[in-house]
Amino acid sequence: MALLVLARDLGVPSTGAITFLVVLTLTIAAFVLPFGRLADALGHMRVFKAGLGVVAAGFAAAALSPHASLLYASLIVAGVGLAAVFGSNNALLFQIVPPERRGTAVGLNSTSVYIGLVTGPVAGGYLAQAGWRFVLLPAVVIAIVSYVLIGKAPVSRPRFTSFDIAGPALFAASIITAIVGIDVGAWHVAVLGAAGLALTFVLELNRQDPVVEVRLFCNVVFTASVVAAFLNYLSTAALPPSLSLLFQEAYNLTAREAGALLSLQEFAMAAFAPVAGRLSDRAPPSIVATAGAALLAASLYAFSQSPATSTAPLLLFLTGVGFALFIVPNTTLVPSSVPPSRRGMASALVAEARVLGQSASNAMASFYLKNAPNMSVGVSALLALLAYLSLITAFLSLARALSH
Repeated sequence: MALLVLARDLGVPSTGAITFLVVLTLTIAAFVLPFGRLADALGHMRVFKAGLGVVAAGFAAAALSPHASLLYASLIVAGVGLAAVFGSNNALLFQIVPPERRGTAVGLNSTSVYIGLVTGPVAGGYLAQAGWRFVLLPAVVIAIVSYVLIGKAPVSRPRFTSFDIAGPALFAASIITAIVGIDVGAWHVAVLGAAGLALTFVLELNRQDPVVEVRLFCNVVFTASVVAAFLNYLSTAALPPSLSLLFQEAYNLTAREAGALLSLQEFAMAAFAPVAGRLSDRAPPSIVATAGAALLAASLYAFSQSPATSTAPLLLFLTGVGFALFIVPNTTLVPSSVPPSRRGMASALVAEARVLGQSASNAMASFYLKNAPNMSVGVSALLALLAYLSLITAFLSLARALSH
């Protein structure tokens, strides 16, 4: 919501403002799996609390940044902290909650996610009216409050002491190289990053404590679910920031009005997630996921043909419905496709697919908007690409369904 205000205040092109999001999500994507492994080595509580402290420091520095270079550096710090939080929070939740109440805890955790998704655009729109720095301050407060509240939770003993440095370093470097290549349009650099990721998988195959448990990908259902999750986030994450810029710059909406409009997508996601769950219990999850991805593709393509404020409410709502119908059944397939002892790593890999997809999606949006003749043309082309990616997701989900 604050990207346009931020760009104008710091004197950077509005079409390049999404790069700030790329930096944040890219840092998370590069470090979330290594921090998940580090949490197993040092203790989930220790890594989680350290992450909260770094998050607070990073976003506080970002809110005070006088120019773009310091803002980039501050967002990298915040991203490292968020990676530590995301890499340890689920394991910590299972540690501090007794087995008979874990279902309730996971449900409350999911509810908090949807509350954030629905209120984020609206709150961000209101805060952006006062200035982009105010958008960052709630994250500082939330991180500090969380740090204080969790202070007396039990500390676990580390399960092991070994930690492979080479694997996480190559993994992080490869992701950074690939996403930066996409952002600047240097496709040979992106390919180099992808090759580095492939090399990481080869090296991790025979590690005793790998940062990526490659053998899980021998399972066809698991692999298809992770790839589909990546493609789904790749085809959706760029939608809010690009539309926010379009609505504010091309259609002269205020940040508050744009935020209220974009919240329709998140509201639909929250409202239809339980519906998607019930449908997945009654019908094959892959079929429900296929229908969701197809609806998402159709909505995005229609949006690309007419990205106007008059069509936005209905199409944003439909994209939210499609997202919910896809992501819920796709996520339920993951834990059931792997042994119970590997579900922690499987969940971490799904989380990595999410943040990597978000980072790559924002990088694509940054590239398209920077190279388009104007904002409207850039957003239309981007939405068409996102629609094709969703269509690929639908075919992958259908192939998974037919394979059973």
